[in-house]
Amino acid sequence: MAISYAHGAIQWLAADGVSTTYTVSGLSFQPVGIRFSWCGLQNAADAVSGAVNSRRGVGFAVSTSSRRSVGSFSQDTPTAANCGTVACSDCVVVTTDGAGALDGMLDINAINSDGFQLIVDDMTPANLTIFWEAWGGPDITVAVVGDIAEPAATGDQDYAVTGFRSGATNQVVMLAGVQSVAAVNTAEAGDSGMYIGYTTGPNGQNIVLIGNSDDASGTMDTDGYARGDECLGMIVIAGGTGVNARAALTRFNDDGFRLNWAARATTNRRSIFMALKGGEWRAGDYTIDGNTGSATATVSGLTFTPLGVSLIGRMATESASNSAGANDRMGWGCGSSTSSRRSMGVLDEDATIVAEIDTTIQYDQVLCFPSTAGALLSAYDISQMNSDGFQIIVDVAGGVASEWQGYLTFGNLNSQGTMPVGVRMPTRMAA
Repeated sequence: MAISYAHGAIQWLAADGVSTTYTVSGLSFQPVGIRFSWCGLQNAADAVSGAVNSRRGVGFAVSTSSRRSVGSFSQDTPTAANCGTVACSDCVVVTTDGAGALDGMLDINAINSDGFQLIVDDMTPANLTIFWEAWGGPDITVAVVGDIAEPAATGDQDYAVTGFRSGATNQVVMLAGVQSVAAVNTAEAGDSGMYIGYTTGPNGQNIVLIGNSDDASGTMDTDGYARGDECLGMIVIAGGTGVNARAALTRFNDDGFRLNWAARATTNRRSIFMALKGGEWRAGDYTIDGNTGSATATVSGLTFTPLGVSLIGRMATESASNSAGANDRMGWGCGSSTSSRRSMGVLDEDATIVAEIDTTIQYDQVLCFPSTAGALLSAYDISQMNSDGFQIIVDVAGGVASEWQGYLTFGNLNSQGTMPVGVRMPTRMAA
């Protein structure tokens, strides 16, 4: 029994009409769960830009009829911030604008024995690179996508995933969400807030990354947040640094999982998730001296050999609980070896008179961030994939000391062990 993993990129072009298809083939397995991500930039090679809109998002698919996506928009160069968000159940990639219009849709057309096919349902207004990660293999026995609506009260909320088991260590929930409270498949003008989260168990196995730009601000008001004990969050709408939606997984249930909502504010803000069971999974975090070239951070002591790793960060130290910092800066990436990795980064700058957005795509690093001048500011690579973990190295030293980065890693069970020494277990839990 085993799981399999692959990652890649698709170039979705504005000139490609409705019904254009993109086929990924040649994989050694049939995908069971697929994750998609995009930032607003398009290039098949390393690229940086200071002149494109932020069109970012995340999508999930487990079949041609069971898929989800969320997207956010922030316009480059207007004198007042122009933003929007959307959540969909009928496509895997979605784009929106600042006027509440849904303006691009890419759906999954087939899942084949050696890959998958996407189809254009609605032409995109801008060229976009779409990253994908695919998992499969006979060991994955559960693959479910679903929706989470922000509840009306704090406390425990249970979510259904048929086949999950209480206390299991071979389960993962991947999450993403946006500020929108509009009906599913309907876009909404408003703050550009979006988050990415992962959880493989309680406590230090929750990680989250959030960015937000306040819509209609004359002087740009953008914020970000990242922590290692929450998997879901959203920054307060229309100003302020509070993180008024915060939740963490506290247990896996039989046929589901439980989130404890430490904070909530806007009923029905939209989140999506993909839940997989099989193999071994671990989410966690570490710090790295991002301002020192060739500095490393090592995760070790895992009970499995990683097949791959997905990273998130915002080029900052870990956020204090319920306290966002200046600048909406988000970076994410993935890799399966020291020579196979890719990453995206987007910066929506804070306190500028006109909106200034910078983006980057890198195919030789696993995490990257653009500068305010539209150049590559910092980048991180995989320096080792080990039998019990992995090592990350600073390639471009533009980050900060004790920089926080979160990870999701996965593989096949090859031994029994205790909690990995590279994973922090906080003494606190979400209230």
